[in-house]
Amino acid sequence: MALLLAVLPVLALSSCEDQLSNIGGSLVNSEVTISVDSLVADIHGESVREKKFDARTTTKLLGRLSVPEYGSLSCSFVTQLMSATKMNIPDSITEEMVDSARLVLSIPRGSLTGDSLAPQQLKVFRLTSQIPDTVSSSFNAKGYYDPANPFGVKSYTVSNISMSDSAFKKRAYVSIPVKLPKEFGMELFRKYRANDPMFQWPSEFNKWFPGIYVEQNFGNGCVANITKAETFLYWHRTEKVAVPVDSATVKYEMRDLRDSVCLMSSRPEVVSSNNIDYIPSETLDRMAGEGKALVTTPGGYIVNVRFPVGTMLKKYLESNTEMSVVAKFTLEIPGKIIKNDYGIRQAPYLLMVPAAERESFFRENKIPDNETSFYASYDEETGTYRFDKLRAYFLKRLEDYRAGKITEFTDEEFAIVPVMVSTETVQNYDSSTTYVLRVSPYMSAPTMTELDTRNATIIFTFSSQKID
Repeated sequence: MALLLAVLPVLALSSCEDQLSNIGGSLVNSEVTISVDSLVADIHGESVREKKFDARTTTKLLGRLSVPEYGSLSCSFVTQLMSATKMNIPDSITEEMVDSARLVLSIPRGSLTGDSLAPQQLKVFRLTSQIPDTVSSSFNAKGYYDPANPFGVKSYTVSNISMSDSAFKKRAYVSIPVKLPKEFGMELFRKYRANDPMFQWPSEFNKWFPGIYVEQNFGNGCVANITKAETFLYWHRTEKVAVPVDSATVKYEMRDLRDSVCLMSSRPEVVSSNNIDYIPSETLDRMAGEGKALVTTPGGYIVNVRFPVGTMLKKYLESNTEMSVVAKFTLEIPGKIIKNDYGIRQAPYLLMVPAAERESFFRENKIPDNETSFYASYDEETGTYRFDKLRAYFLKRLEDYRAGKITEFTDEEFAIVPVMVSTETVQNYDSSTTYVLRVSPYMSAPTMTELDTRNATIIFTFSSQKID
């Protein structure tokens, strides 16, 4: 009896193993097929002229340019300034030691289009009214400043060529210092010394100083990308310093030393917008009229396309089972530079977003979610823009179809817009992850790109499993 009881567990174990073996065998005998479907499709790109658009960015364009192939462009800008919460100046510095105040506009080396040696002049005006939140590229600053009372005037060229070789190599920016009224610097100094509470609240500070309007007063042939607008207060102090006489002797002399502190600057937190007056060339207008798909910056043309998601859904459902898994879904659009002699290139990034949601995307400061909005960078080697994260979008449409939310296989209209993409890469233990922080209309430079939407490529990868 004891022997019989001991054998029973062994029999039970043997039976279980036989059952597992049968299931395993059925999986091993199944057939998995991986399909890569590459389809050249006409996504029917249509050039759309955009005369008004959201131009609120941290990048500020200034200057005028006229290019036969591109057209004529005139740029100015308005911006609020954010104040420092306190003035880091020693208490020993008195009002009499204040020398001046200057607005310094900084342009990264090479961040320009046209001739860097072209002589130019700008005017800065102090705004008398608040910049509206609805400010756009067509904003007219008339009535927001006094044209007869400039805050500062400066003649300049966007070049460091007059510097010595060592200084030129060290300078990452071309700086344009604009001298402001000394009375303004004195008033600023007094308010900081009195601990005026407005410096703690940007909204209160903007009531006293609504911002600045900067326009091109003279010159043509160059448009510069200004990334920083900072206001400095300069002062001097007399101090005893050691002056070497020889290798073993020094003497002390009283000398005037100068210093400065930044008290106001244009920051991402404040309203800042470009005023763009762009008239595309006859060449571009003719190409658009012939059905070519064009995107230009700043402003000008964007492209609307009809993405054939319905065709792809139908194709997928006709050839696959419930056991199919979508692995990848991408779109490639060839793009090329429109030939010109001014070095105007193609847009570095494109955003694809539903046409009906384009304006709200920028107004609400959204970022691509890879479900309804996507971005692609330009690949110099292949000459294409590759939107490689469309899988979630396709799966959502597939889910809607199976749930009965959509019943027809129709195309969807998207807008394609040149954008600037700000990213941050976080290093992990054995990999890195890149996060998109901000997407805004491309304002860094004039660009023009011809998209070959008639020969776009859709790459569709999925696996199918058939169980015997």
